[in-house]
Amino acid sequence: MLANKIEKRGFRLPSATARIFGEGFDILFAVTAIGIAVTLLVFYLMRSIMEVMAQVSPVAMMMPYFELISGLSLTLALVKYLRLGHLRNAEAAAMTLSLRRANEELNRKFADEERMARALRESEQKYRAIFENAGTGICQIAPSGEWLSANRTLAQMLGYDHPQDLLRDQPDLHGKLFVDGRRRNEWFAGLQAGNSGSTEVELYTKTRRTVWVATSGHAVRGNRDELAYFECTMYDITERRNAELALIQAKEQADFANRSKSEFLANMSHELRTPLNAIIGFSEIIKEQMFGPVGQAQYVEYARDIYDSGELLLSLINDILDMSKIEAGKRALAETVFDVERVVQSVVRLVASRAKLGKLKLNIRMPRDFPELRGEERAIKQILTNLLTNAIKFTPEGGSVSLDAHLDEFGRMGITIKDTGVGMTPEDIPLALAPFGQIESALSRKNQGTGLGLPLTKALVELHGGVLDLQSAPGIGTTVTVVLPADRVVTPSAKSPA
Repeated sequence: MLANKIEKRGFRLPSATARIFGEGFDILFAVTAIGIAVTLLVFYLMRSIMEVMAQVSPVAMMMPYFELISGLSLTLALVKYLRLGHLRNAEAAAMTLSLRRANEELNRKFADEERMARALRESEQKYRAIFENAGTGICQIAPSGEWLSANRTLAQMLGYDHPQDLLRDQPDLHGKLFVDGRRRNEWFAGLQAGNSGSTEVELYTKTRRTVWVATSGHAVRGNRDELAYFECTMYDITERRNAELALIQAKEQADFANRSKSEFLANMSHELRTPLNAIIGFSEIIKEQMFGPVGQAQYVEYARDIYDSGELLLSLINDILDMSKIEAGKRALAETVFDVERVVQSVVRLVASRAKLGKLKLNIRMPRDFPELRGEERAIKQILTNLLTNAIKFTPEGGSVSLDAHLDEFGRMGITIKDTGVGMTPEDIPLALAPFGQIESALSRKNQGTGLGLPLTKALVELHGGVLDLQSAPGIGTTVTVVLPADRVVTPSAKSPA
């Protein structure tokens, strides 16, 4: 195109000119050129004719010039007319293009709005489906107490067949829904204050039956921050509440039965000790023949059997009495500060003969200047006696039993009793620590016990605020460690000056 050629030669058309003459510039240029050429040609012919003619008036001589001016004027008028036509066409084309773009923009907006409307409808349908089919009760409640909406789950939870029946009845608006109206007002006041929380409340159903629900909610506000409504969810927890109540009642009954049992055993043990002491005392008199010969050696044997059985029974009753007192919370410690080494030596003297009889090696390791202990000396002695006796009882001939006393890095006192006996499986340890628990083994059948030694020992250790740790493996042995708290250890610097 000519406009492009002009621009290539270094002449840049103004934007308006380029816009006006963009496509019609070649036509206008051709019309202008032809008009000027024809006008000049006519001017040249007329002038030549006038020069040939000899006698011509001055007016006739001016005719070529008049024709030249007229032709040029006509050409300019035609160009102007064509230019105005092209301008109108350009404006019409621009308006058409603008209208086309506006139409496309409107169509795009209409399509976007249609997609948004369709997505909104689908979202509303999904929300409505979730709302209606949710397994949790959902509702919207106005500040006045009027229920604006409720799903089927909530309606059925409150004894209604359809949500419309619940919304028609409006039990909350008439004060017939919450069993405790005060809790209802407090909860909604908290929601209105902006607290999104949950609580458990008791509600009346349509038939005045009560149900427990776990409810949570929040306040929904409008554009001006005014309270619009409360949105709440409710979940039926009646079965869980009933189960919890049954468990509490069962626990209370079990605690009462346990206390009654412990008190009964304590009372019975106390009543049995009096006649049993008499049996033991008289059998010892006969056994020792304190008032002269009995006459028959067999009677002496019978008296010895009666005495041994009485001692065993008295030991059992004492264990039952101590265990009952501990379980009933009536066992108090008679605390003193005593020498642990002296107590250990006393216990070793008691069990040494039995260890020797079983051909066992008894090893005692205690550091020098071992600190004293604040506690009940009799209870600590009973703890060590029970543990050493068990270790000796369940260790076959040729084995060993050791006692090691030490202080750990926290200042706690530890006493470890280790044997090379039959041991136990990890599953048997809880049974051994339970009252009257018995572990089946060849040695346990040979040495029948009451099953109270370890449980009573553990209870006495815990009564001192300590811990009893039991580790065992079959065929390897058992290690029992008693750890007593540091505040019971009396170091020489902590003793009062004499």
